[in-house]
Amino acid sequence: MKERAMKIAVIGGGIAGYHVINYLMKSKQQKRITVTLFDDKTHLGRGRAFQEDDPELLLNYPSNLISLKKNKPDDFYQWVKTQSLEDIREEGDNRDEEGNIYFSRRLFGDYVQHKMQQLTANSNVTVITERVSTVKRTGRRWTLTAGDKAEQFDYVFLVPGQLPALDPYRLTGTAGYIGWLYPLDQLAVHPDKTYAVIGSGLSGLDCIRYLTDKGVNTVTVASRSGQVQAVRGQMKTYRFKYFTTKTFDKIKRKHDDQLPLEELIHVFKKECDYQGVDYARWFNVNRSRPKEALKHDISSHKEIGGIHSILYQMQHHGFELWPYMTRRDKAIFLAEYEPLLKENMNPMPESSGEELLALLEDNRTVIKGGLHHVEYKYRKYRLQYEDGTEDRVHYVINATGPAKHIHETDAGELVETLLDDSLIAENPYGGIQVMPHDNRVISPKYGVMDNLMVLGQMTGGVNYGNNGVYELLLEAKRVVKYFYSRL
Repeated sequence: MKERAMKIAVIGGGIAGYHVINYLMKSKQQKRITVTLFDDKTHLGRGRAFQEDDPELLLNYPSNLISLKKNKPDDFYQWVKTQSLEDIREEGDNRDEEGNIYFSRRLFGDYVQHKMQQLTANSNVTVITERVSTVKRTGRRWTLTAGDKAEQFDYVFLVPGQLPALDPYRLTGTAGYIGWLYPLDQLAVHPDKTYAVIGSGLSGLDCIRYLTDKGVNTVTVASRSGQVQAVRGQMKTYRFKYFTTKTFDKIKRKHDDQLPLEELIHVFKKECDYQGVDYARWFNVNRSRPKEALKHDISSHKEIGGIHSILYQMQHHGFELWPYMTRRDKAIFLAEYEPLLKENMNPMPESSGEELLALLEDNRTVIKGGLHHVEYKYRKYRLQYEDGTEDRVHYVINATGPAKHIHETDAGELVETLLDDSLIAENPYGGIQVMPHDNRVISPKYGVMDNLMVLGQMTGGVNYGNNGVYELLLEAKRVVKYFYSRL
């Protein structure tokens, strides 16, 4: 008797969803499965991060070094060269001194969408452009409801993307509050009014550039730290000698399957010394003094690229480090080391750094730290700082980024239903509980479920730092490999 093909559902068609389908279809066992992809038309092939938006909103990683192909880092750039001259002209000249090119996130979304269309057209994949509202366990199978239709599947890959934004000051519903800034090109800007942006990270930078370009005289950027991201330096590819899986396995054998933070820091420093990277110099930059920090980075473009490259490659190992650290070591890391890493993990393009510096020097942008409270009173927002000062503005834009924990935001009907049914549980470090390496969901009701896998930011509490394009590729490859090994 011919074996029945296993029915696979992939919920979410962004970057991670693309990679899941790609690796499912690459396997020699693909004939044993049929795949159905669910996502709405707006986000299919793009996800939230790369939707249609203003072409001035740039990727923060060089476009000639980012790709959906593991061994072809310039695939996106080569694809761009096949597009119309008009599309490329609209992107502008965003080439830095080292020849790195920064195209828009929108254009990268076009690239991903094109690749997704190619992949689904040339493989055994059914695409349903409806958002899945519920996933119910039916015996050993899953019943998915999308629109007014329900269908059963043997396995589910849940790839929901980022959680919605935080609302740290509970401003939702007040006049003039923009809780989610993208797509920015749909934001009506009033140059005669005053604006404040909460958050000085990369999303905050997008707001600054967009608002000033639309004629806003001065943009106030407020956050607790008042720090700016680093400006990206010249990227390199290192061949690690010490910060490797082999080293981690050796340490775990010595410490009862644990990775002590002290030893990981020692290995990090040893790798930096071996590669000739002066990590201490970059971690000691005072980024709460934005002008000085930006000038420092821009004048050290080649040197600062060393630490950015080291951290970028180390991030690929997050999934095999974090689950093996003790709670005490995790707490120390989050309090003492993660803030230093975050300043350098997602640097801004050099052209954006130069533009921000010019805006600061012209007083068209002011970055302030010590923000502790925001309230809406008498038709204006009052931003209150620890030093007792206050700013009053007409509009507040929330650029704090997506929430890390489900309880901090409205996670949506699908996730809320899974929580209510005790199919998933929150992870104290973010997202939901999954098994290390293979991403099988750990359910409070059923234990480890072999036929429900979650990928992307929702596994960040286990797979530390897995929110980049390349990290999502590695995660999908790993999870699909484990899936087929069990099938």
